[in-house]
Amino acid sequence: MPNPEKNYAAIAIGIALVAILLIFLPGWIGMDGMDGGYALSFIAVWLAISAALIAWYFWGRAAQIERLLNGQELLAHWTYTPCEWQAYANAEQEEQIQENRILWYFMAGMCILMGTVFWLIDREAGLFVLLFMLALTGLLAIVAFGLPRLRRQRQAGKTGEAWLAPTAVLFDSVFYPVKSRMMWLDKVEFQDASGAAPACLRFYISHFVRSGIQNRILRVPVPSGHRDEALALVAQYNTDSPKPLRRRKS
Repeated sequence: MPNPEKNYAAIAIGIALVAILLIFLPGWIGMDGMDGGYALSFIAVWLAISAALIAWYFWGRAAQIERLLNGQELLAHWTYTPCEWQAYANAEQEEQIQENRILWYFMAGMCILMGTVFWLIDREAGLFVLLFMLALTGLLAIVAFGLPRLRRQRQAGKTGEAWLAPTAVLFDSVFYPVKSRMMWLDKVEFQDASGAAPACLRFYISHFVRSGIQNRILRVPVPSGHRDEALALVAQYNTDSPKPLRRRKS
C-alpha cells in the first residue's frame, strides 16, 4: 500500500529548499534591500520555516504509517471482499446523506429565515439578500448530498483495507492518529449488521480545528468471520493502555 504522507513531506521539503535559496537571492542578483530585497528575504524565511514544520509533521505521520504497514504494534489488518466493500460503501453513503440532511435542514431554515426577515424589512435591498440566501441554500445542498456520492464513486474503484493499531487507524487510505495531541479517541463501539449494512466498529474521535473541538464517527466494517476479533478490539481500545493482540491473517 502506498504511503502518501511521504510524498507530502517530500513536497514540503522541496518548498523549504527553494525558500532557502530565495533568502539569499537578493544578494546574488544585487537587488537593493529597500527596493524589495528585504521583503523578499523576509517572506522566504517565513516560507522556509513553515514548509520545514509541515515537512516535519508529515514525516512523522509517514513514519507512523510505515510502522503500521510493517506490522509493528498492529492489532489487526482487515481486507474485504468486493461484496463486503460494496455493502459498506452503500451503507456509508446512506448514513452520511442522512447525517448531512439533518444539518442541511437546519442551515437551510436559518438561511431562508434570515433572507425573509431582510426582505420584509426592505423589499428592494432585502430581495437581493433573500436571493443570495436561496442560492447559498442550493450550494449547501450540493455539498451535503453530492460529496457522499463522490466518495462512493471513489470507493467503487478500490479494494478496502483497514490497519488497526493501539494509537492509530489507517482506513480507506486515510490515516487517523487517534491518540495524538491534536486527535484523541473517546470510545469504540461494536455495531451489529442491520439490513444490507455490515457490522462495523464505530470510532468516536475528537480533534482540534480552528473553531474549537470537532467530533466525528469513523465506521470501519468488520469482515465476515471477524466478529470475535472485533469485540476483542473494542475492549482493547476502551482501556487506557491497550496492548497488541496476536495477529490473524485476513
